[in-house]
Amino acid sequence: MFTNRMIRAAACRLGCLAPILASPPAWAGPKLPDTPAGRIATAFFEAFNSADDEKMRTFESQHRAESALKERPMDDRIAMVRKLRADLGDLVVDGVFESSDLALSLGAIAKANDEFVRLQFELEPAPPHRLLTIRIERGGARPIIASDTPKTLDAELRKDTVQRLAKVLKASYVFPEVGTTMAELLRKNQSDGVYDSITDARALADRLTSDLRAVCNDKHLRVRADAGPKEHGNGHDHDDSAWRLSARENYGFECVERLPGNIGYIKLNQFSPSVEAQKPASAAMNFVSNCDALIFDLRENGGGSPSMIVFLSNYLFEEATHLNSFYNRREDETTETRTSAEPPPGGRFGARKPIYVLTSNYTFSGAEEFAYNLKNLKRATIVGQTTGGGAHPVDGRRINDSFMVMVPFARAINPITKTNWEGVGVKPDIEAPADQALSVAHQAAIETVLAGAEDAPVKRDLERALRLLKAGSGSDAAPTFIRKID
Repeated sequence: MFTNRMIRAAACRLGCLAPILASPPAWAGPKLPDTPAGRIATAFFEAFNSADDEKMRTFESQHRAESALKERPMDDRIAMVRKLRADLGDLVVDGVFESSDLALSLGAIAKANDEFVRLQFELEPAPPHRLLTIRIERGGARPIIASDTPKTLDAELRKDTVQRLAKVLKASYVFPEVGTTMAELLRKNQSDGVYDSITDARALADRLTSDLRAVCNDKHLRVRADAGPKEHGNGHDHDDSAWRLSARENYGFECVERLPGNIGYIKLNQFSPSVEAQKPASAAMNFVSNCDALIFDLRENGGGSPSMIVFLSNYLFEEATHLNSFYNRREDETTETRTSAEPPPGGRFGARKPIYVLTSNYTFSGAEEFAYNLKNLKRATIVGQTTGGGAHPVDGRRINDSFMVMVPFARAINPITKTNWEGVGVKPDIEAPADQALSVAHQAAIETVLAGAEDAPVKRDLERALRLLKAGSGSDAAPTFIRKID
């Protein structure tokens, strides 16, 4: 559900692929699923492991989603792939984490240094299902990978799964009427034999998820096969392990920097629920406390805990402030989240200093809440892309020994808009390609501070920083390990 940021992450956006080549793949390891995403991944490994720029260029030009083709020059993407290959060498598939028609998560080993690399492929939902994103995460420990052979279903298990799932949704989904509609659809499909021919557990989970989302369009709702322990959260579909961010990963605080012009920068990849996460959070906020403006980079943040959202927000408001409310269907009650009147550890950043929040179309759930709260409270300027659009906290519910479902059981209610960002995302105040959002926000921050500066040396420093920034390429050379090929 949420994004697990590995310390040496490298996130890359690549294009959609052609059908599998007839020749044997140039990589060893388990055979990838015979799905659109699996065939795309196979073609990617063919191009990447060829070490041939022209093959990668052909791959890009033939198979990239049209929307992605417009965002970054071809030469830039090829150069970034070339650099990644120089670091990793050939990639050998190690195993599959999750698979569906339009998404695939897998692990690979880099031949150059035996580094474990995780790759996530995401396709366009509409035909011809071209590739939107390949996300490459480097440097984490090798996770336990589920069996490459999907569990075989029999009629009894299939029937039990559908019936129990219908019961859970009717009892727990945040909107009762929608939960009932989904339950009725499942029972009708079962009665009509829609699922009778499905003998693969992952295939059934994917089909059930697709059928349910056709009713509710809720990106948090997901049926999983061979799921792990029960999980709770309010985050992203792409990765279920981010709740367990460790101290080694600094609880999502990847980078804190003082940028030219005395602009603070915090790269945050997860709003961790751990109390221990408050230590690096306080350290980050105290480090930038003397900056004249602050940029929160949430472009790689898939969500997290409301408790961390409140903790960080305490630094941004002088008075107790109503941030958000949540209606919980299970308890039939609405709770509010508010900042504290008491100053946070180290003191407040300041309620009048400019705040900027960077977003991408990957920014999701709890990260969206942080941006949505500050935007509607007129406390921050949002820069980047419209976010993913997930506003419903979820609960991991076991269906049976073979399946589980992530059930949205609550919804956010903003005190100002009286609604939330579900299905529509948070729209930026300043639109910019994700890879240019930092440069755009940095320039805006300097210009805002400069407009109010009175001290001559301060003005000179800001003017110099602005000249240097404008003289740059315009793309982000962010103080971060994450890069994208858009």
